[in-house]
Amino acid sequence: MPRGKKYPQPIVNTCDLPFTHVSIDQNSDCFLCKCEGWLPISVGKVSDFRTLDELWNSPIALTLQKDIKDKKFSWCAVSHCGVVDKSIANNKYSMSINIDDSCNLACPSCRRELYMLQAGPEFEKKTNDINHILEWLDKFNQPIGISLGGTGDALASQLIRNLIKNYRYKNGQTFIISTNGLLLKKIIPNSSIGPAISHFYISIDAGSQEVYEKVRRPGKWSVLMENLEWLFENKKQSNVDLNFVLQKENFRDIPAFLELCKKFNFNGNIMPLNDWGTWNSKPVPTPDAYTILNGTYIDHDVANPLHPEYAECMKILNESREKKYTFLKISPYFNKLL
Repeated sequence: MPRGKKYPQPIVNTCDLPFTHVSIDQNSDCFLCKCEGWLPISVGKVSDFRTLDELWNSPIALTLQKDIKDKKFSWCAVSHCGVVDKSIANNKYSMSINIDDSCNLACPSCRRELYMLQAGPEFEKKTNDINHILEWLDKFNQPIGISLGGTGDALASQLIRNLIKNYRYKNGQTFIISTNGLLLKKIIPNSSIGPAISHFYISIDAGSQEVYEKVRRPGKWSVLMENLEWLFENKKQSNVDLNFVLQKENFRDIPAFLELCKKFNFNGNIMPLNDWGTWNSKPVPTPDAYTILNGTYIDHDVANPLHPEYAECMKILNESREKKYTFLKISPYFNKLL
């Protein structure tokens, strides 16, 4: 992704994230952006800092903050993060704990096989890092929003599930849960942080059983519906967003997805497909068995103008936008295409 130091025009907007946000990835590296790919410079490991204030005032953090305060954005992916279009404000301190990729699904758009970390040296190290993060939060006296499960499933991860079940949160601490929704009924009723969950983001990528069980393997539509029904009846203080990653296998399911959002009175987000390396990016001379069976990224990226089904996809997407549903958010990525 092109960086700000090569961006051809001056950037007049501002960004608060390096001063108020930290994302912790699966290697326990700490980043001052909500996407590590947008500002891919770690300020250090979790174990390097005793407090959050120490993290935000560390030497690398101060260098990044000054660069952004001076509106240079030297290391930022400015075309992707949106700062060239508008200022990015963080209304309160925030943290994303993405320390575990474990998930009970192996969606083709995300990974080739199931991954679940439940024991061993890596599990013990990450347990220690999470306990260290919780010590940060115990010492931090400002309101802070904590996001759980960005790269895996918050409710399937044994590491994150322990936090959800047992952490005694402080006043001013709120939680955002990213999940596929299949374990909501099992985990949330017994959660110590339940009253502090402000938002659920639930990835479903479909509006029907046939499509769902193709793109969310090995998920079962009936289980998803049971959990969404439960959440609809029990969400109380929480907002709920259903996420839909647009791809070849599901774009015709957009109308059914919108009907599902209306049924449950949930918000709906339609987002572009990202290349996580699951599929080969493009055809290769000697494809492996997975690629022969599942194709390449460009086969699935139906929002690519070169895709044979692009025009049909954009027609359905545009018709959805023209309905002007208040619950629907379509990624700005598609603005240049519609």
